[in-house]
Amino acid sequence: MSYQSRQRIADQAVTFVTPVASRPSLRHRLAMTLKIWRERIAARRNLAAMDARSLRDAGISPAAAAYESGKTFWQAFGPLR
Repeated sequence: MSYQSRQRIADQAVTFVTPVASRPSLRHRLAMTLKIWRERIAARRNLAAMDARSLRDAGISPAAAAYESGKTFWQAFGPLR
């Protein structure tokens, strides 16, 4: 391997380095948290409104649907199977 080929590989490695992303601002993080919470509220309302046949078609047990729809909006979804 010649010096030129090693030099090109070393130069290419530098081009693949990604810059370190800065931390999102407090305002952005708060907006994203509120968005997630609103999505959870809507998803849980829709889950609670589903009938037994729709739940069965989706592969969700009625007990799991009742448990998940009873959670508060700040709690993440668990497994629905």
